[in-house]
Amino acid sequence: MSTNEDGSRALSSHGMDQSPEDIEEARNRSRLNRSRKQLLTALGFLLPNLLGFLAFTFFPVVLSFGMAFTNWSVKPSVKFQFVGLRNYIDLIGVRPINHSHPGVLVLLILSVLLMLVSSVGCLWANMARWKGTKIGGLLIAFGGAGALAIAFNGGGEAIGVAGIVAVVCSFSMIAREDDAGFGLGTVPSIVLLASSVALIAIYPPFSKIYEPRDNYFYQYLYNTVFLMLGIPLSIGGSLLLALLLNKDLPTGSARQKLILVICCVAIGIAFGTILWSAGQQNLGLICMILWFVVALGVAANVVAFRTLFYLPTFTSGVALMILWEALYNPKSGPIDFALSAIIQALHLHATPPEWLGDVAWAKPALIIMGVWTGIGGTNMLLYLAGLSNQPQELLDAAEVDGAGPWQQFRHVTWPQLAPTTFFITITAIIGGLQGGFEQARVMTGGGPAGATTTLSYYIYNKAFQDLDLGYAAAISWVLFAIVFVATAINWKFGKGLEVD
Repeated sequence: MSTNEDGSRALSSHGMDQSPEDIEEARNRSRLNRSRKQLLTALGFLLPNLLGFLAFTFFPVVLSFGMAFTNWSVKPSVKFQFVGLRNYIDLIGVRPINHSHPGVLVLLILSVLLMLVSSVGCLWANMARWKGTKIGGLLIAFGGAGALAIAFNGGGEAIGVAGIVAVVCSFSMIAREDDAGFGLGTVPSIVLLASSVALIAIYPPFSKIYEPRDNYFYQYLYNTVFLMLGIPLSIGGSLLLALLLNKDLPTGSARQKLILVICCVAIGIAFGTILWSAGQQNLGLICMILWFVVALGVAANVVAFRTLFYLPTFTSGVALMILWEALYNPKSGPIDFALSAIIQALHLHATPPEWLGDVAWAKPALIIMGVWTGIGGTNMLLYLAGLSNQPQELLDAAEVDGAGPWQQFRHVTWPQLAPTTFFITITAIIGGLQGGFEQARVMTGGGPAGATTTLSYYIYNKAFQDLDLGYAAAISWVLFAIVFVATAINWKFGKGLEVD
């Protein structure tokens, strides 16, 4: 008797007198051989992907980690050495200008650490709804207003940005609690306010005693964080668009829809022809395009507008950046042309900004472009998917209870979208910390005066222009640490927003 495929019969024609133990052993051996064959087959199919992961992901990561502890450089004059933590010390450390004063340095480090810890504490208190959160939010709003006042009196752009962030975040804390009163939730806000005041007081004497070892790292880190200020605007705009495009437009019957389409096309042609005849060819063309878009929206309903808002996502990023660079051109760009016309019409004594050529306007210009690009992209589709999965009976019950549109959004729609917002926030923060390279490379070259250089572009410059691979690897791992901490904090406090 021969062995079949599943190994259920292990007796041979010459082994009819085998014992049950021998039969069971033969069966186990057959199962083991079959498992080995299946494992080898699976590994054969997975081997290309595994080799690709090892060659293009695992090995580069391990190599970069080792490079961060060396002075690895492509320059022939630089001798390879193991430098230990020197790259990290040169990157984030400081050195005395004339004479050191350790007390000032210790106070500054303690102030920064207290600010970071108390900021996380405020977030924790807000998410956990600790008592006293509203009073804490009022204190932070007061501190943010004070920071804005200091910034307006020449305190610096960074203080103004910190004040704006503080005021915006305080609104969430104030609205989180109904009853005002002191409690455990007030403590982190008090610590944050005190450490911020201490930092503002300590920094002027500190800057006269110490200077950064790397004069550019903290500036480029600030640029990276500044450009991330557009993330809330982009997320909020995506949510607003999703709410507007979630339901069909009331275009009426097919006959009414056809009449509206014909009227829109006729109006577009008429106004476009009038403007073209008056010598405003560009304005006439824009007018016709806008009315044709309205006609398309009436014909195809919200599908047309969803496609229209998502179109920038299909376009190459470099092409969009070149387009926006032309729009921002202070001599021939349509943005400054329109602003000049408005300024002349209102008889104002002002000039349009130079945008990418101005240190003060370069980062806001990139933020505006980023918001325009991302507001109708993937985030809008994610919110549309979240809205489509929202139970209609909850909205109906809220309407029966007398809730208006705002109450329905605040108490029904927004809580249901919490998981979607959590995912969008995490991906947006990771992308913001790692982003900025394409804009700096294509549009500004990192200028003016390094105003648009981010950490990712700094890594590129150190590795491929200065040929300092070891130092570039150290910057990469510092950036990884920042991304890891930000993601961990988001995951800690954001996963609790899941809706039952």
